[in-house]
Amino acid sequence: MEPLNASLLHTLEGFESIFRDNYTPLFRYVNSIVNDEDLAKDVLSDLFLNLWQQKDKLQINELKPYLFRSAKNGALKALSSRYQTLQLPDDAFNIPENTYNPFEKFVAKQSIKIVEDLVNRLPSHRKEMIELRLLGLKNAEIAQVLDITEKKVEYNMREAIEQLSHAVHNSNLDKATIAGGLMLINIIFTVI
Repeated sequence: MEPLNASLLHTLEGFESIFRDNYTPLFRYVNSIVNDEDLAKDVLSDLFLNLWQQKDKLQINELKPYLFRSAKNGALKALSSRYQTLQLPDDAFNIPENTYNPFEKFVAKQSIKIVEDLVNRLPSHRKEMIELRLLGLKNAEIAQVLDITEKKVEYNMREAIEQLSHAVHNSNLDKATIAGGLMLINIIFTVI
């Protein structure tokens, strides 16, 4: 692991670059934990303020996992014990407007909703891993964020896919709709 270029944190331009590059995925992640946009913004304000104030003392090897781990810790501190659900952001799939006709858009949205419901039935640690993957983190980065081994991430991701497949096969849901939603999710996993 190569240490983070310290000069990025010590210049205003570098810090702004870190902020711009990471704020949106961090916001989605924190908001999925706290389910409150204002609280998520507060958590991230604290995170970036602390990052700036502590820049001379911090020893950061990899920035992205550090930021996600700090964001998670901040979100958990800000939370009272509430139930968490995965909500895929509206722009998670970045589907251009003219790609589908209105019926196809409706079916795609229904497929995604069904898959979200299935994902919400997973154990919380597996939901969190899937969410981190959807936010663009690789297995090694997810492992660092959650402070577990990469093998454990791989195992849990494999088990989550197996659980989702089992749920699909043992449900009375429309298989084609579910397959469409899972295909969209799978496309994201292979692209990332």
